[in-house]
Amino acid sequence: MSSPSERRLKILIVDDSKTIVAVIKNILQKDYDTCSAENGLVAIESFMNEKPDLILMDVEMPEMNGFEACKKIKALDTENNGFTPIIFITGKGDLESMKIGLKSGAEDYLAKPFEPEELLARVQAVLRTKKLYSELMDAYAFIEREQDIIASIQQSLLCHQLPDIPGFRFFADYQPSSKASGDYYDFIRIDDEHLGILVADVSGHGSPAAVIMAMMRVVLRSFLSTTRSPKEVLEKINQSLCDNQKSGHFITAFYGVVHLPTRRMKYVSAGHNPPLLIDYESGHVQELNTAKGFPLMIHCDNDLEEKEVELPLNSKLICYTDGLTEARGIDQEMYGLERLRQNAQEMGKSMNAEKLGQELKINVQTYLNGYDFIDDFTLVVLETTESKASTK
Repeated sequence: MSSPSERRLKILIVDDSKTIVAVIKNILQKDYDTCSAENGLVAIESFMNEKPDLILMDVEMPEMNGFEACKKIKALDTENNGFTPIIFITGKGDLESMKIGLKSGAEDYLAKPFEPEELLARVQAVLRTKKLYSELMDAYAFIEREQDIIASIQQSLLCHQLPDIPGFRFFADYQPSSKASGDYYDFIRIDDEHLGILVADVSGHGSPAAVIMAMMRVVLRSFLSTTRSPKEVLEKINQSLCDNQKSGHFITAFYGVVHLPTRRMKYVSAGHNPPLLIDYESGHVQELNTAKGFPLMIHCDNDLEEKEVELPLNSKLICYTDGLTEARGIDQEMYGLERLRQNAQEMGKSMNAEKLGQELKINVQTYLNGYDFIDDFTLVVLETTESKASTK
């Protein structure tokens, strides 16, 4: 069974000379369908109605010249994400006119008189470019659909239900710089008395980082969700990823396990930004640093330091990824850890975890003053309150 023939391409001929239009139609009629317009204004209307694959345009015409018509057609094309090539065919063969024509958006410029073979060669070359453009747009559309799927899967893997625990309040927000990202946060209810809090950042952006993040989540949730030692958790995740992933990426991560009755938290950091622990009663602010610990996936043998701290009553633990502190404003200065510390300390006195998290987001966006985030960012806030869980 023979395949159906390909659609014949349509070429719009724009010239106020009926003789020239007839000559060009005669040259093209074997391989292409044609339509015509007698000036620039009619050409714009014909472009919208006929939707040609290529336009051959004269320059000097009544009502509107070819240069102006070209600019308007290209603007309409851009609005619709299209690409309709234009070749000027004109008696104005001087260099200056050629420069004006190409600057107006045309793909080629052919001076009259011309040989039929040269016209056909120019037409074929420009249409090959259009075909490549269409194939590229199809490829972009396919990638876009794939990224939508990956982003949807990634969103489904995030923790959407914040813990409901007496004596604690929570806030979490995740903002990817593209559809998919490598940032990750999670709350793991290990048992009745222990809650795990993880914030991680895979190097890079987009789909590869999102896939690695998903692998980390699977390892944590499937095999380590009942492990109380944060050191053991991150070291085992590191070993598993090193054994199964050779992408060249790495992951910074902070993982803390809170003993809920006593509010004591054991924690480790694998090269991650130090969370801030703010005691609003004393005004003390502590950065939760550790002395050793490489990011994950750099060395298979990654000996992490586990430390312990008490979360005082009326305190807030603020965890974040570097996309927040490295956000740059109009003067290209970073938002920075010190600005985050000051704002969290001042605003957090009278705000609960949810309100503080929202206000910090607004503060960073105001600082950007319309600029976009250049990196993914995640913000997690844990607040301790008076009605703490009973000690067993």
